[in-house]
Amino acid sequence: MTLDQRVGLYEACQQLFPIHPDFATLPIQEGFNWSSAFGDARFERLYLVVFRSVLRATADVELLYEHDELAHGEATEAGGLVFYFRGNINERGESLSFCLWESGEQARRASGGPSHQAAMGLVREMYESYSLERYDLVKVGGTKGGLVFRPREGVWSPHGTGETG
Repeated sequence: MTLDQRVGLYEACQQLFPIHPDFATLPIQEGFNWSSAFGDARFERLYLVVFRSVLRATADVELLYEHDELAHGEATEAGGLVFYFRGNINERGESLSFCLWESGEQARRASGGPSHQAAMGLVREMYESYSLERYDLVKVGGTKGGLVFRPREGVWSPHGTGETG
């Protein structure tokens, strides 16, 4: 990805925000202002990983935050991370976070790092349920074109229901 594309994507990501109070349970393409934020951004395809969760009442939120920060730093150093959105936990304990990557290979490489693995080691004790969704975010119709969210690899949910709302 060229420097101009990275700068344009960085600027687009700064304009991305939830557009519905229940964004944590809506389909990812419906909960955010994707089209207006990325309308002018130059890219063909990005890899999107969505983490949905329901926090346990006994969860140590500070510990989760520490591990999340370490994993985010590790992902940034690994290269290819375009944007990280960390969602707040709502009154029902639900949350949605996501990462946008230049490629799925870069995301997979970063997920194998020790900080990410340590964070994943906390998941079973901290969450009632959680799931991972993976998409190719594809720009169709050129620079001013639309966005298509193509599911990849299905939904991964080794714990809980795996239902995403």
